Amino acid sequence: MNRVDELRLRLEAVELLRLLRRWWSLRELEEITGLPRGVLAHYVSGNRVPSEGQAQLIVERVLERLPPSRLLGEKVRGQQEMLDLQELVLDPLVLRLASLWASRRYRGRVTKVLAAETAGVPLATAIALSLNADLVLARRSRENPYRDYLRGEAGEPPFNVKVFYVTAGSLERGDHVLLVDDLARSGATLEALAKIVHAAGAEPVAAMVLIALGREWRRRLAALVPEAVALLELG
Repeated sequence: MNRVDELRLRLEAVELLRLLRRWWSLRELEEITGLPRGVLAHYVSGNRVPSEGQAQLIVERVLERLPPSRLLGEKVRGQQEMLDLQELVLDPLVLRLASLWASRRYRGRVTKVLAAETAGVPLATAIALSLNADLVLARRSRENPYRDYLRGEAGEPPFNVKVFYVTAGSLERGDHVLLVDDLARSGATLEALAKIVHAAGAEPVAAMVLIALGREWRRRLAALVPEAVALLELG
């Protein structure tokens, strides 16, 4: 690990502890991380920064004992009557845990993060920052008539078709691309994005979503991406 990555990790651990401290006591954080409350208090206050080893320990234990799937499950159960996805995708702790999870799984393997211009943009932005990768947005229309675009289409014509466009050159041969969305039902959006990646000559690494409803989306992507991951699966 180079010096920049080491500093990034140490600051990520502090940021994570500060977020957790908004909902959990120092006693609870001690149980999660295994570190003394006094030490954690110094990290949260900013008086000290954890060493590389302790930062790694903090992140790993938090992800092990409070994985994104558990947090999402608790929040979904708390909503009971109606799933408010916007509340979930804008939750700072959800975004942080999801981006840290993605960083541990895909760091060094991804050069671009591709997302549709939908509610999944905050998640894609957080993941791109965590992976130190460029963020590319697919839009519903060609915004500039003087530019070339790559086009991806998926769905059941004539009514349930999703079409997205990415500016030519945003994805290139040799890019390794992570597809990100907040919610997967049919998988049509991710299918359209995957087709854009292939059209660019780039390589899809995986498709990652916060919440998946059912399994149709996996079947739809099976021939297009090597891995399809949902942090929480319902139904």
